[in-house]
This record gives sequence, structure tokens and C-alpha cells, in this order.
Amino acid sequence: MAQKRGISVSLFSTCLADTFFPSVCFATVAVLERFGVDVRVPLSQTCCGQPAFNSGNRKEARRMAAKFLSVFQGEEHIVTPSGSCAAMVKHEYPVLFRDEPRMLSLAYHVAGRVFELSQFLVDVLGVDDPGSTYRGKVTYHDSCHLKRGLGVADAPRTLLKAIRGVEFVEMEESDRCCGFGGVFSVKYPHISCRMADRKIERILETGAQVVTSGDIGCLMNIGGTISRSGYPVRAVHIAEILAGSEGAVP
Repeated sequence: MAQKRGISVSLFSTCLADTFFPSVCFATVAVLERFGVDVRVPLSQTCCGQPAFNSGNRKEARRMAAKFLSVFQGEEHIVTPSGSCAAMVKHEYPVLFRDEPRMLSLAYHVAGRVFELSQFLVDVLGVDDPGSTYRGKVTYHDSCHLKRGLGVADAPRTLLKAIRGVEFVEMEESDRCCGFGGVFSVKYPHISCRMADRKIERILETGAQVVTSGDIGCLMNIGGTISRSGYPVRAVHIAEILAGSEGAVP
């Protein structure tokens, strides 16, 4: 189990985790501290602006992005339990500030310090054994932003396969969208529901007791459909599995 001492991290908790699933934030901190990381939680942080950006409200998105950059600009590393929010900061902030040289420079500076949790553990800390225990058969859903946006697919699998008690099984079409897509699921609910149904079919085919991912939005969408249908599967964020906790995203 790799240990890296003296590394400082600021936690970007995200709106969904902070508001609905704080257990994911606590699990993220617990995992990072297990590897000797000093974790700070800036209390002045707010939304990264992704909902506004995806809705076409660039003015509001810029305002929120500027706040994020102000809060996190001096941090050594910024870690978040969300591939979606990390992708927003890394890829869309430069778009928002492309006509503002000073802010554009700051956006690139901060973007280079932002990591999704599994990405940080494997690529920065060199972790190949999370040192945790979690019982059950687990399958993994690749969120669109984490795999396509950040190119992160191997890191979460490396960690999950090393957890004692986990029987990891791949699902077919693991990187097919679950239908959440933030405002997409609100604007096009019928399409979103059909996409979620297909995703759950693939999950059920694995016989897994737990489906996990690096994005709470996906797990809310998948878990909500599972809950309404009464299927014997739980949707659990990867941070909670890595922490060895039992909190499930309903």
C-alpha cells in the first residue's frame, strides 16, 4: 500500500455530495487521510457552474467559475469525488474565459491541479491497494465525463479489484450513458428513462449486488430507477466502497 506523506489536498465536495450525500465527502476524506494526505475543506466553495453552463447561461457560469478559481487558486491539489465536476473545471473553464487573458491563465493553472478521486489515488499517490474491505459482487459504470472527458477508466478498476472481499465483474456497455446528463434528464425525461432502463439491464446481467461509479449524478439516476423497480442491487459511490463504509446512494 503506497503512502505519500506531506501532500496537501483541498476537497471540492460538489453540490450533489454536499447537499444530498455528505457520506461521500466523509468517505473521500477518510480514504485520502489513510494515505497520509492532509485534507482541507474550503468553506467558501460553491457550485462549479456546470448546471448553468449546460443550460446555456454562460454569464452565470462565468460568475460561479470565477468564484471557484478564487477559492482554489492557491491549493496544491484539488480532489473531488466527481468526474463530471472535475471535467467542467479542466475543460470548460478555459472556454468560459477564452477572451479574458488573466482569467484564462488562472483557469489553466487551477485546472492542472484538479483530480477525480480514483485518478488522484492511482496517478498521483501511486496507490494500487486501497487497504480496505468491502463484501460483495461489484460492477462498475463508466460515467461519460470521467471516461470520455478525463480519460479515466483504469484507475477505478485497479482500486476496486484490489479491495478485499470484492468480487469485481464487468458489465456489457459499461461506458454507455445512463441517461442522467444533468439537465438532459430534465429536458428529455422519456429518453433518459429508456437509457437508464438499458443500463440497469446490463447491471442485472452481471449478478452484481452493487453498482458503483465516480459520479453521484449517475448513481442517483441509476439508483432511483433501481429503487422504484425493486431490483436487488444497490448504487454506491466508489469513495464509500474504498472507505469500506456501507452507505448506499438510494
